[in-house]
Amino acid sequence: MSGEHGLWSVEVTDLPEIEVDSKPELLVLVTEDDGPIGWAIVFPEGDFWLVRNSARSLTHGSSLSMLTTFWATVFGCEVGRPRLVEPAAGDRIRD
Repeated sequence: MSGEHGLWSVEVTDLPEIEVDSKPELLVLVTEDDGPIGWAIVFPEGDFWLVRNSARSLTHGSSLSMLTTFWATVFGCEVGRPRLVEPAAGDRIRD
């Protein structure tokens, strides 16, 4: 994950790890035709922030059930946990 290069360039791997008691979950919103259309960060308390790719908008919600029912219906999408696609046999991962 690389940002803009230059004077203020920072990579996620450059940041220190910090111990916490709990951490949020990352969920992905996908449609059959378009693939990922957004991401949701669900906090341990149950509320979430939804970031949509196309609109670059940020929406707050109060419960996971609101995300998986109301917002999933509004966007016509499925909500789930992201899993990286395995590279096909013979494909190499480039650094």
